[in-house]
Amino acid sequence: MTNDNRRILVIDDNVNIHEDFRKILMAPKESDSLGQARAALFGEAPTLPPQIHYELDFASQGREGFGLAQSAHQRGTPYAVAFVDMRMPPGWDGLETVEHLWYADPDIQIVICSAYSDHPWEDVSRRIGETDKLLVLMKPFNSIEVVQLANALTKKWNLARSVKQQIDSLAYSVSQRTAELQEANKRLQERVARDAETGTNGALEGAESMFRQKEEFLAIMSHEIFVPMNELVSRAALLLDGTLNPGQREHMATIQRCAQDVLTLLKDMHEFMAGPGQETRVGDRRSVRSRGE
Repeated sequence: MTNDNRRILVIDDNVNIHEDFRKILMAPKESDSLGQARAALFGEAPTLPPQIHYELDFASQGREGFGLAQSAHQRGTPYAVAFVDMRMPPGWDGLETVEHLWYADPDIQIVICSAYSDHPWEDVSRRIGETDKLLVLMKPFNSIEVVQLANALTKKWNLARSVKQQIDSLAYSVSQRTAELQEANKRLQERVARDAETGTNGALEGAESMFRQKEEFLAIMSHEIFVPMNELVSRAALLLDGTLNPGQREHMATIQRCAQDVLTLLKDMHEFMAGPGQETRVGDRRSVRSRGE
């Protein structure tokens, strides 16, 4: 997904609620005659402030909403947020619908629309468990609350997806570079073994040459790892500077700490490979000796 995901699913048995969400989250389309009237009055059509564009789908029952979420996830176009009514007779209630939604798509952010007379929060928490993907919107709610929740939760979904992609990319890069390093080490050992068997005088020079090549390869590999790792650390810092609940902040702090630990490990590895009297530039594409170079 190259663009931000602004897809929202509304599950409510009241069609009037569907219309309310349309009015709140979908920008009204001006008619051509209104645009012409604006142009005639002002000389040109005035520039209106941009409004976030959301894609809305609606379901009247929990089972129907579950089918929409499952199909969207399988197509690779998942919903970022779902607004779910707590009471939807005669089918699933809100809690059962939420459980099925997370079965179909574990990453979807959910807002339960509940009245004070519905399930107490203790019952909801006991059944759903501790999670940072669930919020409760008490009825009656106003349009500002809906807009803020839609904006914040879609941003949260997209930031979480971005961090996940960074981690997956880093893991793939580390795996590829590790395999290349193992292959280079294998070739070095094979050459040293051949030189030892033939008894050539150039065995030592060959081993030193291969070691220098290995050291150069290690410097290049570290550069390829440091770039995405530093990006991951900076993204985590941006998230920590934002508005997060305690659970989210704990997860992001763990990601940032692990990334910094990997950076420290790579730096220590370079210092070990350089040895005394040498200097290795961590994250650079060159390995520089401090003596004679």
